[in-house]
Amino acid sequence: MLSFGQRLKLLRKEADLSQTDLAEQLFVSVQSVSKWECDNAMPDIGQIVPLAAILGVTTDCLLGVGTDEKADREKCFEACENIWAMHNGNSYENNAWFKCYEIFREFTKKYPLAYDMKLCCATNIFNFFNSSIDGTRYQIPKEQETVLYDEAVKLLATIINRSNDPGYLMEAREVLILLYLYKKEYEKAICVSEELPKKYCIRARQLLEIYARQKDYDKALETANGICESDAWRYLDSLFNRGRQISVFGNARKKEAIAAWYDLLEAAKLNYRMFGEEWAWSCMKDAYIMLSNDHIAISEFDKAFEIMNEFVDCHIEFFRKRVKKTDPENKDHIEYYEPEWYMHQCYNWCFPTDDNIIANDPRYKACCEKLASAIAEINF
Repeated sequence: MLSFGQRLKLLRKEADLSQTDLAEQLFVSVQSVSKWECDNAMPDIGQIVPLAAILGVTTDCLLGVGTDEKADREKCFEACENIWAMHNGNSYENNAWFKCYEIFREFTKKYPLAYDMKLCCATNIFNFFNSSIDGTRYQIPKEQETVLYDEAVKLLATIINRSNDPGYLMEAREVLILLYLYKKEYEKAICVSEELPKKYCIRARQLLEIYARQKDYDKALETANGICESDAWRYLDSLFNRGRQISVFGNARKKEAIAAWYDLLEAAKLNYRMFGEEWAWSCMKDAYIMLSNDHIAISEFDKAFEIMNEFVDCHIEFFRKRVKKTDPENKDHIEYYEPEWYMHQCYNWCFPTDDNIIANDPRYKACCEKLASAIAEINF
């Protein structure tokens, strides 16, 4: 439970007022405001109403009495549900987005530290703008649009500057970007996007939208390719983990595991064709290795050798492409592609000993010879 002084300090900061600003508007000394915030004194009874008005809150909120935030929150969302049951966002008169904004605004006046509701306020303002964006549904008077726009930006700035919740911070920045795009303030939108995390392409997705709105199609395409590649990698990683979790059940679910590895293999092949990157090849390699192992586990040797032979062909293709990219002067890099290293990659991970039935099978030896011969033909 906040003391009066703690609550006053938070509300003053929410209103973007210094102690001096507040003192001047109340015609009191800065020392008086400081004493109130330190709980060393209380305002006179006659100062409570003007103090609440300056801070833009109710007297109950200022004093921390007569409120039940949980119950009021439930009433707020129930009122919004009723609005959408009777209205929609397709007309200016009785617009559902605007009416919901008004409900959330009243709630934030009573509970100014409820950042999630401030976010709802700003989001509903944007949706009100967005529904009229082509002007075919309704027109928003310019003066009202300016007032609402400034209010939404201020609300979002408050969340960004005051909230400690990462979720609210990210959502506030995303809505702020949309508002800037609505006004075609592209540079401001880019600045805000730079504050978003790179992880999971959160920043890149916002930049893609900005570049597309700017009609900077080269940057948009480059960004879209980056997002596609990142999402593809995460998808392949998820498929691998799915197959591994099925495979650990043993032979009872090997058929299901094998089907999962084929899913990974097909997805990896597609992404290797699209991007040609080593991470996609690595996923293909893992799929081939796991398929060979699981086919062998249930004595499907013919299928295992079929997979191994295909693995060798793909391995040779990958080897040729990578060698073409190798700098002849970079000896350390060339050593990375020694045939022995590739032989180990292709087989020893699956079959670490030479005295098992697979290693002594002529088909296995034929695969080894095929790979060794192909590598020997390539000159650095």
